[in-house]
Amino acid sequence: MLSCTVENKAKDLLKINSGWKTALDVTHNQELLQSILHYLQEQKEQNLLNNNGIIRMITGYFYEMACVIQECGRVMKPHAPLILVNDNVRYAGISISVDLILSKIAEDLGFYIENILVLPNAKGNSSQQMGLHGRDALRKCIYIWRKSK
Repeated sequence: MLSCTVENKAKDLLKINSGWKTALDVTHNQELLQSILHYLQEQKEQNLLNNNGIIRMITGYFYEMACVIQECGRVMKPHAPLILVNDNVRYAGISISVDLILSKIAEDLGFYIENILVLPNAKGNSSQQMGLHGRDALRKCIYIWRKSK
């Protein structure tokens, strides 16, 4: 199960599959994600995060998704489409562009981005975020990636 709640514990992904080193390296070098994680760490140090598990959850989600994307690329035929639907999210007042981060990871793992379709009904951020930061509509997208080679 992908990390998607603050209760999820960190996984030793290399112990699960040493072949995922490429996916983990790509994610570690994803600048937008690392900037967001750095910001959230600063918020945590200032006691401004409403749950200290947020950083672990976000980190786990993106690193685990990179492994899923790498595995999809491993088993897919060249030029086959990989289609996902996902929402962007917001924590500690910062919107996280899940669509752009995952698409860049996919590109670095051998996919080309055919399209990112934004669905017309944007989702709102959580009630915890609205209380402090107001309502901010977040994109819900369909990603269409194709495996290169």
